[in-house]
Amino acid sequence: MKGIINKWHLCFFIILLFQFDLWASSDSISIHDFEKSNDSIIIDLDKALLLMFKNNPDIQEAKYSWLSKLKLKSATYGAFEPRLNGKILSERAERPGALFTETKDEYRLGIRGLLPTGTEYDIGFNQTTYQHSDYTSELYFGGELKQPLLKGLFYSSPMNAIKQASAEEHIYFHQYRETLINIIEKLETAYWNFYYAQQNFLFEKESLNITKQILDDAHKRLEQGKISVLEQQKATAELSKRESRLLDALGELRQRQIDLLILIASPSLFKKNINLTISPSMDILNFTPSDSNSLYDSLIRINPNYLAQKYELEKRNLSRDSYIGERLPSVNLIGSYGIRSRDDNAKEAITKFKSDRKRQTVLSGGIEIEIPLFSGYREKYMIESENQLIRASEFRLKLMSHYLIENTLILQKRIVDLVKQISYENAAVNYHKQELQEEFFKLNAGKSNLNIIFEKEEDLRIAQKKELEIFCQFHLHLIQLEKSKGSLLLKYLLETHKEDLFLLRNDLL
Repeated sequence: MKGIINKWHLCFFIILLFQFDLWASSDSISIHDFEKSNDSIIIDLDKALLLMFKNNPDIQEAKYSWLSKLKLKSATYGAFEPRLNGKILSERAERPGALFTETKDEYRLGIRGLLPTGTEYDIGFNQTTYQHSDYTSELYFGGELKQPLLKGLFYSSPMNAIKQASAEEHIYFHQYRETLINIIEKLETAYWNFYYAQQNFLFEKESLNITKQILDDAHKRLEQGKISVLEQQKATAELSKRESRLLDALGELRQRQIDLLILIASPSLFKKNINLTISPSMDILNFTPSDSNSLYDSLIRINPNYLAQKYELEKRNLSRDSYIGERLPSVNLIGSYGIRSRDDNAKEAITKFKSDRKRQTVLSGGIEIEIPLFSGYREKYMIESENQLIRASEFRLKLMSHYLIENTLILQKRIVDLVKQISYENAAVNYHKQELQEEFFKLNAGKSNLNIIFEKEEDLRIAQKKELEIFCQFHLHLIQLEKSKGSLLLKYLLETHKEDLFLLRNDLL
């Protein structure tokens, strides 16, 4: 009997050591350790990210919203597109008793447009033929300009609309970056939750297998009169408890797999009886906390949430400026310059137009003014309305910077603590392994019993789960730290950043 116990004891510790080595290694775990299935997929985080970028609806919605604003930004430059305009007019007027019919025929072809300074121009050719008491044909070629001096030149110039569209495009771009970061964080969380559920299932399955072996040994010891019936029933009850816990762990594993599949959103993965298995690196990464000054410099340059709010404030200021410009009086310089010829004979008029000495040079200029009688009543309150929104945006931006710095510093401290906790929990696991081994030696010597064996085995399982939990928290806090700093996309090489210019990876465009 002593040989049987020693043999079983040796097998038990081989299983324990194998399980610990498996947990500490990066080899993939067979899907058949979870469920009986003919299908299995070993998926790593990089592959999951690629599938998610392609299929996740939140990412696609944010991307196309940004691309839409990018097109609208380009559309605002259409205000400067020259426009070809033409005119053909024929007018006939008859008066009772008149000897002739008054006529007017006009033909015009020209180009009109707008400059970034707000200048309106109209350049073209015009021919007009009159017949009243006599016959007159007039040809004219020249240009007209209208230059605003107040309204339309400064705050409400055409460039204001372009700047507002640019600010809005930046807002949606950084919101897209923020969406990417949030989804990556969710995927990381689901990934590590699934890994925890996977390992917990293995812990419970191993505990069940060991309990079955203990129960088999208890039956033999009962027949030999070395244990009581109550002790044998205790082993049976422990087996039932572990079978129940294994079903709970399996249910949790299935739910965590669904959570991960929903985030990846790949239709090919939603198949009946398909299972995932993952095996991330269990290395403890080197971590060096940053000081508050460097964190502030970093987050105001790359954090998408902060930058989106910054451009929101800029857009509000531009919107207010446009209303300020609309409230100003219209004071415009107007002028024209061209060449003209007139004659009562159309052919002679054309001949004069071609001759430098016979045609006329026409120059005109003046000022036109338009002043609101009530000092821009509408614009006045629109300006005040925008001022309130600007104050709110400034307050939010200031509060956001404080929150991001404090949150980042807290996360750094927590990560440092988690590194220490991992070493503490590892020491506890090693102790409980040794303690369980000593207890088996006592059992063989008749100085222990099955109740203590189950207690020590349970202590080991709890310690292993706690160590795994702390390790998962360590990796999740690293992701949360990168998110708070705004550098998560840089970490995954999804974007490059240089001199306030962000370039996303091609597959994200």
